Amino acid sequence: LEAVFGKYAGFERIVMKLGKPYSFVIFRSCDDARTAYADIHGNICAELNNNPVFLEYLTHLNFAYLADRSPDPSVEPETLDSHSGLHYVPNFITEDEEQRIMQCIGDDEQREIAAGGGNADKWYRVQERFVKHYGHSFDYHRKHIGDASMTASQSLPSWIHPFIGRIHQQLPHLFADQYPDQLTIQRYPPGAGIAFHADSHTSFTDTLVILSMGTPVQMDFRKPASHALVTLDLEPGSLVLMTGEARYGWEHAIRIRRSDVIDGKLRERNERWSITMRIVNKDLTCSCQYSALCDSDARHVQRIREEQQNQQQ
Repeated sequence: LEAVFGKYAGFERIVMKLGKPYSFVIFRSCDDARTAYADIHGNICAELNNNPVFLEYLTHLNFAYLADRSPDPSVEPETLDSHSGLHYVPNFITEDEEQRIMQCIGDDEQREIAAGGGNADKWYRVQERFVKHYGHSFDYHRKHIGDASMTASQSLPSWIHPFIGRIHQQLPHLFADQYPDQLTIQRYPPGAGIAFHADSHTSFTDTLVILSMGTPVQMDFRKPASHALVTLDLEPGSLVLMTGEARYGWEHAIRIRRSDVIDGKLRERNERWSITMRIVNKDLTCSCQYSALCDSDARHVQRIREEQQNQQQ
């Protein structure tokens, strides 16, 4: 690593953690770090046995969080599976069904544009990805349910209902009598991702569903309570359903990078699409045990409750 980074101006040192699959590279300035990042990130490195190198910028807070994760050989690595509320269904839809969904999304967009008005197709850019809401919107600045004017429609698109019915058939004990009333389509250009987050507890109820289309991508899960990390490879046509601990006690993210390493091989990312389905939490309350991720006592949620109370009076 020192041979790789030592030739760049501003390089100071490598910080390694025993037993961890990452190291830290420290530069004297942001400009020096950017130069090395531009040259090295995602590229094959001859000095490291022709393996690819992936880099991410870290804040001091993230550095402290990751650097303190010392391995405990007496503790088994934590897993995240159906027992914890994470359910993964490969091939939930076929390639033909994926094509039809993409066609429906395109047809809806053309109708919205034809109807006219400002931002007629209702796509919003959030960092490097693009989102469109149905039923209810989510305001990423407000960090809660947004205004109805931000939705493409106040009802879900008709083409999604057969697939919701399929979820009820395949996972009846999880979805039960619940029916989503909020849907978000997300388009990820190659290399785009989404930061670690847990969907707002007071905005949405227990069940969260993600349908993946386009390019495969790795989704990382992080548990603040134990600093556990789990990676799941999301294949096109797959369905992820989160409930319970997986929904409330873990964060999930997609790293911002143009490729993933699968079984030692580099897999380039192309455009990815996802459909997220949720149920709005009309009570604005949460009684979960995961206080580190719960927004029930957050100031912005308290203000929203006060606004609703004032409107009702």
